[in-house]
Amino acid sequence: MAMRLATRGSPLALWQANETRRMLLAAAPAREVELVVVQSAGDKDARTELSRFGLTGIFTAEVDHAVLSGRAQAGVHSLKDMPTTLHPDLMLASVLARGAHEDAFLSATHDSLAALPPGARVATGSVRRAAMVLAARPDLVVVPIRGNVDTRLGKLLAGEADALILARAGLERLGLEVHIKEVLRSPRFLPAPSQGIVGLVCRRDDGATQRALGAIGDVESFAEALAERALLHDLHGGCNAPVGALARASENALAIEARVLSRDGTEVLEDRVHGLLDDAIYLGQELARRLLARGAKRLVDAAREQ
Repeated sequence: MAMRLATRGSPLALWQANETRRMLLAAAPAREVELVVVQSAGDKDARTELSRFGLTGIFTAEVDHAVLSGRAQAGVHSLKDMPTTLHPDLMLASVLARGAHEDAFLSATHDSLAALPPGARVATGSVRRAAMVLAARPDLVVVPIRGNVDTRLGKLLAGEADALILARAGLERLGLEVHIKEVLRSPRFLPAPSQGIVGLVCRRDDGATQRALGAIGDVESFAEALAERALLHDLHGGCNAPVGALARASENALAIEARVLSRDGTEVLEDRVHGLLDDAIYLGQELARRLLARGAKRLVDAAREQ
């Protein structure tokens, strides 16, 4: 029987699912792998600002339901969209090797964020990106934008904004890196937790699928994902909170840094910790504890209420 992978139908989601399929077939050429395409709540409503949705998992719930119902054996996600608490019958079984983690600056008229004139309109659908842009350039105007990568690019080129912030990994995976004018790097810009990572979920009682997904996974990327997701979970942030985080694994060590901002970028809390790779979850939790002790909960809660 073929292994069925549940996925959204956007071009980027299909790239992720097809890359997972390719790796599964490379690991076991005799295996059959099929895609099951579903439509998420976020896909059905492409107008409402993401921060206005009153639920978590708006891009992942239907994929997970396909796995829970037996329509698929595994679900393929952009891990940064996944809630940090999964259905009790599901597990994050594996992740693919991390792609580029940074955000990217795109503009038809300017070569960098610093080159934008005061009052320029910067489009993003992310509270985190908006806060980081305003922290760096409070004289800019952030405007909301929705749609898949191609749709957002079209709106930029049509003049609906002067600049656009997107994930570098998505642009590269779709062959659209030519549009990148500047890569936004730390220390001023940190990505969303798990940005650039493809996450693979399956049922906890499905040992065969767990083993198949584990065989194509990346150990260091998985540790980075565990640390960043533990941080976000303990901050009670959700996938659209003003929280940036980046864990970097090297051999048996892992370092993680994080930044929590007010929605307007005027307040910024940041810290970092490091330790052993096997302590990834603990390191994320410890970093969250340190940030919470300095008032991170107030910033996260205030951003959610606005």
